[in-house]
Amino acid sequence: MKKYNSLSIIIALLFVILSSCSEKKSDKPDIVNDLFPEVQNELREVIHSIVKDCETANLDGLKTTHLLSDKFTKFGPRSFERQDVESTNESELAFFGSVSNYKEEVKDLKIDVFGEIGIATFYRFVSFEQDGEEKNVNVRQTYVFLKTSDGWKIIHEHGNKP
Repeated sequence: MKKYNSLSIIIALLFVILSSCSEKKSDKPDIVNDLFPEVQNELREVIHSIVKDCETANLDGLKTTHLLSDKFTKFGPRSFERQDVESTNESELAFFGSVSNYKEEVKDLKIDVFGEIGIATFYRFVSFEQDGEEKNVNVRQTYVFLKTSDGWKIIHEHGNKP
């Protein structure tokens, strides 16, 4: 009988040890594989708001989408140089002050969420009038967003013409 009790205890201990060694499921979200559809929808709305601000030349609205920080950066499409938030706002003021009938369509929007960071990539199809001439421009666009206490802010943006 002692042999069976000892064997039972050994088996029970092995089970406990093996169980504690097995991979435990974390309560933390998997920021690499989870899609976070609610956050994707939030960012989709932010992007639609940016498009509306562009179409109505709401420069104050556009300014509030950028993180007001030295960490903000932008490349293109109107300037080859890396821009900070101040030069970005100046560039947008100059551009939207020089065009009319601005229309924009966002296509193939992909939004990936990594916790407090969101990355949106898409194609912008833009038309506007400038100096009496109608122009059509296609741009590949990337926005990198950071969730702040004031909502989602762009921390980096990159646009280029293919």
